[in-house]
Amino acid sequence: MKFFLFFLSVGFLFVLVQTTFLHLLPGPLVPDMILVLCVYWGLHRPTVGAVLGSFILGYTVDVVSSPMLGVNAFAMSLVFLGTYLTSRSIWVHNPLLSAAAVFFASWVKVAALSLVWALFTSTDGLWMGAVKYIFFEALLAAILAPWLFSLLRRGQSYLEKVRVPL
Repeated sequence: MKFFLFFLSVGFLFVLVQTTFLHLLPGPLVPDMILVLCVYWGLHRPTVGAVLGSFILGYTVDVVSSPMLGVNAFAMSLVFLGTYLTSRSIWVHNPLLSAAAVFFASWVKVAALSLVWALFTSTDGLWMGAVKYIFFEALLAAILAPWLFSLLRRGQSYLEKVRVPL
């Protein structure tokens, strides 16, 4: 339970940073820190709490910054599921491979968002101009992933060492 609360708190902090402070930086690119956290959960903490956390954080991003509710919740749940299934057959605990997993998970998220947007909205020609932007945003998240994974591992190891008296 303490791991779930820790990672959910970190996730809410990531939502806050991603939707406010990172938009103040120059340039249009904002790394998807929630995606990195969902990939981390899929690789290192595949529990029911992680599934619920992925959905909750995706829905929180929807509430804060998306015009259509449920789209990011669906995409983050799909990213978690894809990462979990991939990690069962491929050993992905190297920082370089973890960054590659985040890069490909970002494309899974984009594909899920594109599918939902294409089904429920009519935006002709929107995706042609966005492919370059999506590539650089995925690359930025992949570059940021090893650093965030390291911080999350430190927090997890700290929680494993701390004993809470009853």
